[in-house]
Amino acid sequence: MANNRKILFVDGETQSLRELHDAFIARPQPWETLYCSGGLAALELLQQSPCEAVVTDLRLADVSGDQLLDQVGKQYPQTHRVMLADLGDLQALLHCVGNVNQFLILPCEVERLQIVLERAVTFDLWQPNQTVRELLGRLPQLPSPSDHYAKVVRELQTPGNSPDVVGGLIAQDPAMTARVLQLANSAAYGMPTEDADPVAAVRELGIENIKALLLLSHTYSTFAKQEAAGFSVAKLWKHSHATSQLASAIAREAGAGAETITQSATAGLLHNVGKLALAANLPGQIKQVCELASSGTTTWWAAEQKVFGATHGEVGGWLLGVWGLPVPIVEAVALHHHPAQFLSRAFCPLTAVHVADSFLRSPDLEAATALVDAEYLRAIGVLEKLPEWWSRCHSPTP
Repeated sequence: MANNRKILFVDGETQSLRELHDAFIARPQPWETLYCSGGLAALELLQQSPCEAVVTDLRLADVSGDQLLDQVGKQYPQTHRVMLADLGDLQALLHCVGNVNQFLILPCEVERLQIVLERAVTFDLWQPNQTVRELLGRLPQLPSPSDHYAKVVRELQTPGNSPDVVGGLIAQDPAMTARVLQLANSAAYGMPTEDADPVAAVRELGIENIKALLLLSHTYSTFAKQEAAGFSVAKLWKHSHATSQLASAIAREAGAGAETITQSATAGLLHNVGKLALAANLPGQIKQVCELASSGTTTWWAAEQKVFGATHGEVGGWLLGVWGLPVPIVEAVALHHHPAQFLSRAFCPLTAVHVADSFLRSPDLEAATALVDAEYLRAIGVLEKLPEWWSRCHSPTP
């Protein structure tokens, strides 16, 4: 055990992490686990026994989880810092972005924590860099989950949750119902029949996809009337929907499993959510991005990099991470314009979204081939499949 990696769980007065800690140690682990209550006790414990990861509740009795992780970051910069909080604490989490590597939403499944930790210590997990974190601090208006969304998500995360109950909650909100059914019945998710029943949609799509659809519906509703010059929310929605359908088709053509296909569809749907956040908060700078991109001399994301120092993918990836979306979806959104930054060398949702987005921005295969990251696709062994994917999946849009 002495050579194992160490993880420290830091709990608050409500002991909300106790159950997660107990579930974690009940599984076969390469980790030595430590547990304490309060931030000051955690700092004392770290002096005696430095850890590879610290997992803390946002709400501690003596200092805040943010203050604790700020000190951990300064004293132990290589330690991976994970913050757990309720959906209702999203605004408070905005103040923590500079001190936290990963946000997880309570209640958190032990499997999700395990994946995050394993990928973090092997450096196979996307994390926002300092420039992205500073940019995020300039975005005061981000879509906080509505009370009804939080209620639905709590039910979705309840062990043994019932599709009937979840579908019934969705049905109480007409806008939520309309958006979920519109997307559930699209080709991207491959529903066997066209349904008008939220309960059936929940059964067919599963928990993570329903969460993603509700997030997107709420985000678009939040920003629908906040259009900067040259930026259209309606066009963005249309492109996101098309990317979702094409990404799932590409994943299917690639022989991916069912989970990867549905995650590709969801990531395609969400891949531009960062654009919405930037446009709503920094309309003047988005106008600059529009002008640069429309000049024809640079891409939209390169213009963002010049104006903001970061891209909408990175902003969107952070936002989805805070909202508790699965890691493959977060990474696909964060890196869809820069897939080579991802260390994995296998087909995944990132691959599908990167190719789908490139196809939809290209008038022909030659242009699409020039737009994709050829080195990345060659490294994972799928570059030669582009012509086949184009011919089977792509219908040029006006």
